Amino acid sequence: MYGKNAHNAYQTVQVTTTDRGRLLLMMYEGAIKFLKQAKAGLEANDIAKFCRFLSKAQAIIAELMNTLDFEKGGDIARDLDRLYDFMLFYLTEANLYRDGKRVAKVIGLIDTIYSAYKEIIEGRKDAAAADSPETSKQVGEAVRRVQISL
Repeated sequence: MYGKNAHNAYQTVQVTTTDRGRLLLMMYEGAIKFLKQAKAGLEANDIAKFCRFLSKAQAIIAELMNTLDFEKGGDIARDLDRLYDFMLFYLTEANLYRDGKRVAKVIGLIDTIYSAYKEIIEGRKDAAAADSPETSKQVGEAVRRVQISL
């Protein structure tokens, strides 16, 4: 029991002391991790595991969607909103049809966006880098790559 409480306390401290850029990366990492676990559950014919982890990933994507700032983000925020909406719809279909290919497609989409943000955020250790014009350009290019792959 103590080990679980200590782990939860550590996670709480980690999240509350992390800068915005790293927190965004953690959300993408969590979504990818949960989608991979959902896919593994489906492949093992463990529907309960599939549904549990799919639901967790959908919650993260919905939170990413809810935190978009359309005033600051402009076209990129609108494009991300549409992509997140597509991902949620596609994962709903994956659940309905028990389709691992749809889950894999969303993993690829999230990974593309995650990679762009990771390059930007970890490439510049300063927290203000996530709001720079160059960041917007790089994320915009990643979003366009994702849209083209659809």
